[in-house]
Amino acid sequence: MTAADNADRYDPRAIQEKWQRRWDAMDLFRASDDPADLRPRTYLLDMFPYPSGDLHMGHAEAYALGDAMARYFFQRGHNVLHPIGWDAFGLPAENAAIRNNTHPADWTYKNIDTQAASFRQYAVSFDWSRRLQTCDPDYYRWTQWLFLRFYERGLAYRKDGYVNWCPVDQTVLANEQVIAGKCERCGAEVIRRVLTQWYFKITEYAERLLDDMTPLVGKWPERVLLMQRNWIGRSEGAEVTFEIEGRPEPVTVFTTRPDTLYGATFFVVAADSPLADELCAPSKRSALVSYLAEVRKLTDIERQAADRDKTGVFLGRHAINPVNGERIPVWAADYVLPDYGTGAIMAVPAHDQRDLDFAR
Repeated sequence: MTAADNADRYDPRAIQEKWQRRWDAMDLFRASDDPADLRPRTYLLDMFPYPSGDLHMGHAEAYALGDAMARYFFQRGHNVLHPIGWDAFGLPAENAAIRNNTHPADWTYKNIDTQAASFRQYAVSFDWSRRLQTCDPDYYRWTQWLFLRFYERGLAYRKDGYVNWCPVDQTVLANEQVIAGKCERCGAEVIRRVLTQWYFKITEYAERLLDDMTPLVGKWPERVLLMQRNWIGRSEGAEVTFEIEGRPEPVTVFTTRPDTLYGATFFVVAADSPLADELCAPSKRSALVSYLAEVRKLTDIERQAADRDKTGVFLGRHAINPVNGERIPVWAADYVLPDYGTGAIMAVPAHDQRDLDFAR
């Protein structure tokens, strides 16, 4: 090969490094915060990656879409804020550090630097001056500040609640992290257990959240809007008290259809609620314990799935329908959740599909 041939040879690495140095020096994608800058403002936020290793092709696919949108608005003359950050607290980073026998902070910051270098290799249009890591004290001091404001206004509170628990990773899992009853990371059998937790009182804003979705109708996919409505979970109804044979205090249920009370033919309590244990007749105790072990393997999503068979056990007790005095059997079942309403329902097969499925 002659010197001339070598000079004409295409060297992608050299070209890439040349132009990346040039682009870095030009700082093309820095958003302006100058009040005198009257260009239309566009804020474009990608999901922040977990720093549990280097980037993979899934990252390249996801961030290429955000990059294309940001560049579109840049070309349209907008003042675009397209930041990048790392979701650097949580189980993935901790588990990766444990596997590699290193301190979580060392492992996390090393991976952040590695991922940042990979992002720069394919020149994503991030404003690197806005780079952040959620494990930085300068960042999470504000999440702590916000939490205190919620707490001071009575919008953050503690109570016991059921969680998905991985006995191997020793941590709580979201429903989406439980696959076929097992931890998606380690494969261990997930159990349901009660833990004291912090909650945000979103119920104070349920009406406003629903109202604010109205302008999105026809612009967002209906399935996404339905998911949001279900997540908000606002229900209107009434509370009805039922006498339980052998129990001095009545049990209150919440129902959105008090007009169907005459059609209540049985009574259901969440199998994993304290009420089920309290109401259970001694002769049915072993059956409830065995059934409860199976229920605790299910996530809330699985228990509420419309196409899933409903199961339950008879508790050996009867409730009294308050409008007609009829004795109706009390069951513990998986399709009622302990955190919904009072953890107990009046079952009306003529007007509720889930009740009908269970009755059959």
